[in-house]
Amino acid sequence: MKETYENNQKLINTIALLVFWAAIYAMFPALGEKGINPDYSTEAAISFGLAVGAVVYLLPLLIAALGSFGMFFTSPIFKRRWRKFQSLKRGYYAFILIISLFVLSFFAEFLINGKALFVKYQGSIHFTLFSFESARSFGLKGYGVPNYRMMKQVYQTRNSERAERIKNGTATEEDQNYKHWGDDWVMLPIYPYGPLESLLDELPCRPPHPPTWLTGRWRQAFFEESLFVLPEKQPTDEELKTKYNRPDWVGLDIAKLYREMAVAGLFELKPGVKMPGTFQHLLGTDDRGRDVFARMVYGFRTSLSFALVVCFFCYVIGITIGALLGYYGGTFDIVMQRFVEIWSAMPFLYTVMIFAAIMIPNFWMLVGILVMFKWMGMTYYIRAEFLREKSKDYVAAARAIGCTDGAIIFRHILPNALTPVISFAPFAVVADIGALVSLDFLGFGLPAPTPSWGELLGQGLSNLTKPWLILSPTLAMFCTLLLVSFIGEAIREAFDPKQYSRLR
Repeated sequence: MKETYENNQKLINTIALLVFWAAIYAMFPALGEKGINPDYSTEAAISFGLAVGAVVYLLPLLIAALGSFGMFFTSPIFKRRWRKFQSLKRGYYAFILIISLFVLSFFAEFLINGKALFVKYQGSIHFTLFSFESARSFGLKGYGVPNYRMMKQVYQTRNSERAERIKNGTATEEDQNYKHWGDDWVMLPIYPYGPLESLLDELPCRPPHPPTWLTGRWRQAFFEESLFVLPEKQPTDEELKTKYNRPDWVGLDIAKLYREMAVAGLFELKPGVKMPGTFQHLLGTDDRGRDVFARMVYGFRTSLSFALVVCFFCYVIGITIGALLGYYGGTFDIVMQRFVEIWSAMPFLYTVMIFAAIMIPNFWMLVGILVMFKWMGMTYYIRAEFLREKSKDYVAAARAIGCTDGAIIFRHILPNALTPVISFAPFAVVADIGALVSLDFLGFGLPAPTPSWGELLGQGLSNLTKPWLILSPTLAMFCTLLLVSFIGEAIREAFDPKQYSRLR
């Protein structure tokens, strides 16, 4: 890694400068809605200066740290630990499952989306997933982005009517052209509902709508909205016993009786009202009519990405400072330890509340705030490892042959001090997911309408009679954190230093 960087230093520095500049500029939160006029040129200048500093000071440390990680992961002892990890089936299968789901979530736009993948109209195929196409460009009325689900039904109806006219000999000139163009069609994703679109125009009743496989819940909602055709005369007690075989309904007042009969499916719906399909909305909708399953999937990607990014930056800062503290020791160690202790005592939630009051939080802003308050924990582990490792003979030998302090820290000691880092990583991810969910639940997290598990938990708390709203994110969090905990347990056992204190 170091040799590659030295051979291509100018190219790597240029690319890193552009990446750091774009990332730092994206971290600037939106200020316009808070009454502050943003100055984009000032933001660009500040972010460029920070990017230059990152390339000069941070990039060499990153290169050295990546080289240490490369040495660690290619060492014979790590390969033995990896084989041990693979033998722990529960943790290994949990690792494969959560990595597969995380990678698959980056293709969620192709699988779970309200926009069409492809549209064929008048012989031309349009890739509409990441482009804006108006309804009029596809032969529909209205303005704005079309409802592709309804457009698919319209095209199917038009195709059948056109085929009927051609068969009867009453085809128009446009119908003759369609003999060369072929039928119009719309290719939708497997689950054709997006996380941000409201379905109030498509679903009856008021949101939150129950999962479509809960037929009883839907019948109850239809009854509350007076969408059933009620009988003109109340059934007699004898009819309830003989015809309906429900003697427990005898004696109920008419409102409760009709409610029970409606939930049992004994009434017909009014004309124009129909029951949604069984697998149409797997987890129902939230209080704004948005599909909960789609928001859960996109929220999983956001939560895990946030946790991994926070964990990465916390490790970069914590490992670097912890390594310096442990290696140099003395007065530097004492002074910096007091600084770490003072910094760790600062209140995290109050800081987030202050930032949220003057700025609009975004993904990178929350990452930056969380990294500011979570990098200290890793310094203690790395400091302890360096205090132990620097007294060993291979460090003295490295000094004797003239190795620099940077080379000793990152190329010699750090690869031998990464065991607690790797073992602690899954539990850090669990904590970071919980932090984002907590901030979203309290209203200080990602801005609306970003799909978020914490926001769904808040809706569930406001709608306790709609259990799917709180059960969906709770079970998703439980399963995700359980899988990550399985991984952490397996890593801890596989990386146990007592088993590999010496090569056999």
